[in-house]
Parts: sequence; structure tokens; C-alpha cells
Amino acid sequence: MKKVIAFILMLIAAFSIAGCGNGSDKIATIEELKTTPTNITFRVPFGTTIINFIEYAKTEFLKEYPNLTIEVEVVGGYVDMKKANIADINGGQAPTMTVGYPDHFAEYLITDSIELLDKYITDSNVGYTDDELSDFLPGYIQENRNFDAAGSYVGLPFNKSTEALYYNADFFDNNDEWEERFGVTVKVPATWAEFEETSANILTIVNGIVDYNKGVTNEADKLTYSWLGDIDNNLKNQEFYPCLYDSGGNFFTTIIHQFGGKYTSSIMKSNKVVDVQHGTLEFNTDTKAKESMYYLQDLAEKGYLSMPDIFEQTHGSYAFCVGKCIMNVGSTGGSTYYTSAICETGVAPIPYYDADNKYVIQQGTNVCIFSKSSNLEKLAAWLFIKHMLTPENTAAFAMATGYMPVRSSAYELEDYTDWLENNQTSAAKVHKTTARYAQEGWKYFVDAAWAGSANVRDECEVAITTIIVDKSNIEKALQDAVNRIG
Repeated sequence: MKKVIAFILMLIAAFSIAGCGNGSDKIATIEELKTTPTNITFRVPFGTTIINFIEYAKTEFLKEYPNLTIEVEVVGGYVDMKKANIADINGGQAPTMTVGYPDHFAEYLITDSIELLDKYITDSNVGYTDDELSDFLPGYIQENRNFDAAGSYVGLPFNKSTEALYYNADFFDNNDEWEERFGVTVKVPATWAEFEETSANILTIVNGIVDYNKGVTNEADKLTYSWLGDIDNNLKNQEFYPCLYDSGGNFFTTIIHQFGGKYTSSIMKSNKVVDVQHGTLEFNTDTKAKESMYYLQDLAEKGYLSMPDIFEQTHGSYAFCVGKCIMNVGSTGGSTYYTSAICETGVAPIPYYDADNKYVIQQGTNVCIFSKSSNLEKLAAWLFIKHMLTPENTAAFAMATGYMPVRSSAYELEDYTDWLENNQTSAAKVHKTTARYAQEGWKYFVDAAWAGSANVRDECEVAITTIIVDKSNIEKALQDAVNRIG
């Protein structure tokens, strides 16, 4: 096994809903697939690293199916890819398979263009056993079963990430000096209450450093730390915060879930199928949701927390790398952005508010099959999906790309555990942290999806930015978001 995954990684490096599907109930046979020339198209929006893995997986898969051709079509960007898929669906020329977010799938379901996977999953010849199916991480599976009361499968998980707390490990490791000089210590916060204490102590420390330096005339005697950056000027220019939070959209919905509140909800129609064109807004009326916004604004007013917008940036990793913040919450898929940091970077789970609501968002795409393909093309696509999602392949994919394995058994593979144990890269640190989410009882969540739900997220990102960065009136910010959503 170890040699197999090592070989995979080497090759990757070398490559620089009832009624919701229009397909027939018939499944083609493997014998037909092995003897009949068949071509399928896999449309994706990915960059080089993921494409290299897909190409490797394709090469291995085609050894068993020599009459099959798989075209990997790259359309840059998720939005452009979704537009291309919809245009081709309307024109009758859709690709065989693609990846997408739940709201993408909702738009495809409007025209009954997604092939439900239940018949493939349960088929005795080409499907999964109960044990194999339960090996997928539950939250990833559930995300694909939220479109009807029966829990029909519209897809399977493909590339998955979440969020983590990146922190300046050098700063936290200097506690002996902080306690001696300033009478306080810091620890990586597990809860938002600990976050408040840690942030207050961070400000005590950095202000103490600056105050000390003001009284020193000899430059050589000033307190300087290579891993803290130009703290004197950063504080003087109001360009320092204990923590930034990258994604306003993620922050908005995550903190609501952690407070036990409601963000949005699906509408179930009388035929027991989710309304894929409409949903219900909850955040503007839910008491807990509003409470979470007041809590965050209080942290912002104390100077503990802000967002990258304060520096006219889209991500906080830049500010972190140059010492303008000590902590940053960002995507686990973005670990490479911290490699240029002036400090040793540590990675930990995000803070939680309530031990009963340890929610963390799940991100990334799922893979689906379009229903207008032939039965033979659908079978080929299904078998290729199964091949890419074996425990060995999803582990190799994770190690090569930084995304997370989607099968529980992948986390137990010797190659993967050895990689975690012996690898000190930022990607390995991230994987150790995401493993903690599973070990420590965290709940991955995904919100209701319908055509246009991405717009709700966008407008809520505007709302939380005005609440945290601009300190705007919360009730007005939420109502303005509702008005923009329409």
C-alpha cells in the first residue's frame, strides 16, 4: 500500500431526489463498457495540482477499460464553469460529469439534469456495501442528500476543506518572557471566551513592547522580535489586530450555528422534494442569530478582531505573514499562503462558543453525473467516481493537494498517518488539525441550498463586514441584507 501511494504522489508531481433525474432506471453492464467504445467528459474548474491527480487517476482507471476515453475539460473558475454547464444543458450538450457546490446542483435540478446516484450505490455489481458507504464522512454524504425527503443522492463528496486557526507559534511560545515582563501569558484559544482573554493579553504585550521601546534611547536595547514584525509602526498606524477572520460569509453562518441560531432553511414542497428555487431567511428574525452578531461587534469594538477588509485585502494571510495579526482564521485549503510568514505558523481548530454547538463549516465541491448522458456513459462516470474516491486515492489526493480525505478509513492508512507524523509542511499541520475536528466531536455543517442561495451568502458577507469593520447598526445591517436579497 505504501509503495502504491508513494507512486501516486510521484506521478502527480510528474504531471506539471425522486423525479429529479431524467435517466432510465437501467444500468449498463461492465461487460458492455469493456467492449464498447465510449467517451465521457469530466468538466472541472481546478488548477494544476488537482488536474494532475485526476489525470493520474484516469490513467490507472483506463487500464481496466481500454475502450473508454475520458476527456478532462477545464473551465477556469466555479462561476464560469456553472454558466458553461447551464448553457450546455439548455443546448442539449452537457458534459457527462462535473463538480459543484450544493447551490450549483440546485440550479441543475431545476431542469431535472442531475442523475440520482441511488441505483448505482445500491447495485450489487457496481455499488457500495453498507460498510463502504458508511466509510464516507457523514457530513459530506448528507450534503448530497438534502434535496428531497427520501434523501436521494445527487452526488458524492470530491474535494473538501474547512477552516482553521493559523497562529504565530513563536509569539505563543514566548510565554516565559511575557509573564516576566508584562505579567500575562497567552494560549491558543479553544473557545471564544479564551479568545477574549488571549486577545486582551496580546494587546497588553504588544502595547507593553511599544511603551518599553519609547523609553529606550539606544536602538540596540529595544525589544525586537523577527517574528513580530514592525509592531511599533503597526500599532502607531492602527494596523495591528490580535486576530482576523478571512471569510465573512463563513464567519456569519458559523457563529450563528455556534450560538444555536438559524441562518436559512429549505422549503419542502408537497411532493416531498425540496424547492430548489426558493428558501427561507432566518438570520434576520432569529434571536440567537442576532445575539451572535452583537457578540462579534463587541469583540471588534474592543480591538480584538477584524477582517481583511480593514487592510483592503481579501484574505488575512498577508497581514499574518508580515506581523499585522497574531491569529487568522482561514481555509484549510489555503495553507500554502502562510509559507512566507515571518514566524513559525501553528494550526489549531477555530474557537467555539458553546461545547454543545461545536460547529465548523464544510467547504468544497461534490461530483455529479448529468442525466442526459447515455446509460453506458453514466456507468463509466460512476465507476470513475468510485475509483477516485477509494480510501487510497482520497488519501493520496489529500496529501498532494492539501484537501481532506472524504473516507474515514483513509485517515487510518499507514501512508497517511506516517505522512502526518513525519511531515512538517503547512499542509500536514492542517491535516493534523482537521483530524482533531473528527476526534473532538465537532460537527461539520452545510446550509440550505437553492438557486440563488449563494447570493444570500454574498449579502450576509457584506452585512458582517459592516458590523465588524464599520461598527454599523446591527439591525439595519441585517435588514439591508434582506432588502438586497429581495
